[in-house]
Amino acid sequence: MGPLAGYRIVKLGLDPDRAALHKRIEERTRAMFEGGLIEEVHGLLAQGCTGAEKPFESLGYKQALRLVRGEITREEAVESTIIETRQYAKRQLTWFRRDPEMHWLRGFGDEAEVREQAAEAVRGKVV
Repeated sequence: MGPLAGYRIVKLGLDPDRAALHKRIEERTRAMFEGGLIEEVHGLLAQGCTGAEKPFESLGYKQALRLVRGEITREEAVESTIIETRQYAKRQLTWFRRDPEMHWLRGFGDEAEVREQAAEAVRGKVV
């Protein structure tokens, strides 16, 4: 018996408009920095973290750490996070586009129409 034997797999991918995706990435990044990311990094360092831990390599934390250390400005940290997140999203899309089993949904997962399309794709596999 192989992995997931007895299950039907449905692969769904979200493919929003590029400009809309870039806007959401920018909004989310700014919200992270305004919502306490810098304070969180300060707190982690105060608790004994060195900044060399693996989570500090992730998008946002990497830039916030550089900001806290005085290596870059707040706006440079935000802009760097935005740019690197856009690049990461593009790499993800390129990777998943190689999968012929992927069922692509045009839009974001919080849109009612996209959720309905996802439900239809799942129903189509189940019945």
